[in-house]
Amino acid sequence: MRLSLLSLLSLSTLGLARHSRRASFHNHGNIARGLEVDLGASVSAGINVDLWGSHVDVDETVSTDVGKTVFYDVVVSEGLRNPDGGKERMVYLINGEFPGKPLYLDQGDKVEMNVHANTTEGLTVHFHGISQQGTPWSDGVPGVSQRVIPPGGNFTYRWNANQHGTFQTHAHNKQQQDDGLVFPIFIRPRADLDRPFAQIAALAGGNDEDVKAMVAAEANTHIFTVMDWRHRTSTEVNQIWETANVEPLCVDSILINGRGAVVCPPEEELKAFADARGFGDLTPKGCLPIDSPIINPEGKGFRDDANISAVPEETWKTCNPTGADRELYTVEVDPSSNGTWASFGIVNTGGLWEINFSIDEHPFYVYAIDGQYVNTTKPFNIISIPSGVRYQVLVKLDKEPGSVYTIRAAANVVPQIVSAYGVFKYTGNSGAQKALVAPASGYPAIPQSSAAMDYAGAPVALKTDSNNSEAPKAALLDPWTDAPPYPANPPPTEADGNITMVVLGMSRPNATIWAANSTGLQGVLYEEGDPLIWPTVWKPAAEAIVNNTGALAGSALINAHSVTILPNDTLVDIIITVVGAHPYHPMHKHYNQFWVIGQGQGVWNYSSVAEAAAAMPESFNFANPPVRDNFNTPATEEASWLAIRYRTVNPGPDLIHCHLSQHATGGMVEVLLTGIELVDLPEEYAPPKSQ
Repeated sequence: MRLSLLSLLSLSTLGLARHSRRASFHNHGNIARGLEVDLGASVSAGINVDLWGSHVDVDETVSTDVGKTVFYDVVVSEGLRNPDGGKERMVYLINGEFPGKPLYLDQGDKVEMNVHANTTEGLTVHFHGISQQGTPWSDGVPGVSQRVIPPGGNFTYRWNANQHGTFQTHAHNKQQQDDGLVFPIFIRPRADLDRPFAQIAALAGGNDEDVKAMVAAEANTHIFTVMDWRHRTSTEVNQIWETANVEPLCVDSILINGRGAVVCPPEEELKAFADARGFGDLTPKGCLPIDSPIINPEGKGFRDDANISAVPEETWKTCNPTGADRELYTVEVDPSSNGTWASFGIVNTGGLWEINFSIDEHPFYVYAIDGQYVNTTKPFNIISIPSGVRYQVLVKLDKEPGSVYTIRAAANVVPQIVSAYGVFKYTGNSGAQKALVAPASGYPAIPQSSAAMDYAGAPVALKTDSNNSEAPKAALLDPWTDAPPYPANPPPTEADGNITMVVLGMSRPNATIWAANSTGLQGVLYEEGDPLIWPTVWKPAAEAIVNNTGALAGSALINAHSVTILPNDTLVDIIITVVGAHPYHPMHKHYNQFWVIGQGQGVWNYSSVAEAAAAMPESFNFANPPVRDNFNTPATEEASWLAIRYRTVNPGPDLIHCHLSQHATGGMVEVLLTGIELVDLPEEYAPPKSQ
């Protein structure tokens, strides 16, 4: 598996001319086939690359230069792009590129990243999943850990890559992530870590040679990004939301590595999907109609105050396919050059839809989620990836040279069915390659391979070689039961210290507000202000919260009841409760990860986790529960809850919020002021001397 270096461009293009040789962004792009498209770059990619001497062959031991300092200049600017062929619109460019290229690091690196805002709007960037241990001033939340970087300004983030795996950097101001201000990160792990590869090799019928190939594949992980895409900017979408009082819940396409197509299935297909789902008719775009009670609920603050005519039909109804000849993102693999295993990091960089992902006829051996090695006991055909979640999978490369297979990404949600496609191609030509064919009118041309899921993302029966056996249904990973930590990592208990319980009540007061507590912490309440990490801000905030006195007492920030004060070095149980009809909320916590210790349906009426576990032990897992920084609340029509546990170990203004960008800006955010009095701000991150 090899990759041409032609697509690396010059270092000066990436703003890295004065920096370390290994401090490089890379897009794993291969332009050997010379396919030029409207993105100004190739849509073909190989999966391995010599990253300035860091390529790892099958027979080599993975080693890293631990503890080096790497420097990056990241220039954020604005440009026009048309990534799905449907409409050109404003996007954010990362060092002149859309989509932003992956950043590859080694575990133990010390990172210094200077972000320049060559934009018309201020911004910040958050390093999603990075614990920021000892560096809370680099968490990238405006009004919490820093001021917004103004247009024309810059800010230097400094943090330590103590973790390993797949992460992402994205905007944390307004909904700029939805406009492309995002790029993935892969941190190659140290050589001495215990990996789950021996048991995966055994599961696949392999041996020690497979384990060596897996280690090399991991070091050369190729990143897939999937994201929902709209033909309007987030600012335009929000204007519609405010004017119509109806939340926009329909996208135009899904992008795979920044490339997609507008797909418009035939009417009879959409009707069959609608009948099978039972949620109502679907528009040509695959969306529920704007007057659906799911999109526009009954009642005051919702339908009673809605102006449906203010929602343009092209945002939810009309669909104009980009055609069968639309070029799709293509990954090309060559087993002969680097073993028979490939590693993929798959991250949902979008801000709205959970996305199911599969590669036809190539099961996934899932080995990490959110940068945490996991213990899976079988391969899966499909993984479902909420916004912000990152998977790492191994794929066995065992097909004929020249053969091609479809990459599929489908929204796993109620308001819309929509899919994206890519091509997974083996190098060479053995006569196995078949022409790409559009399945029906309104689709792009794709390989004629056997799918594991349909257009709506639902698992289908797998084709078998035997006519006598019943076809099994494709396997979809359940993150609650199928992927515990490897090695086992049970959570601390009451015996390890007192536990503080924090209850967050997810609610939706009206059509434009989502809340984690009370009225919600909307972005307008904090994003443009001085950051809570400054003593000049957190001290009056704490006084107002504790004593209801001082300059901030009675302010909108305090009255949102969305700032919680916690001591450092204590166990915390956060209970996230949901009452009423709600979708999944992919809850993301900043700083260190948490154990997902319980979940269930019904109203939470307990004073502690211990009390709840005694009443319903089947709803809890204290043996080896998932360890994550993102996890969904259970979807519900009436009431549900999610219980997570963690230890406060990093003084600073932590955050937990729904990772759906419309929910986060709508107020579903809680600030956790954790041991804030212990933060010793370096001078460059402290308030100006005049304050």
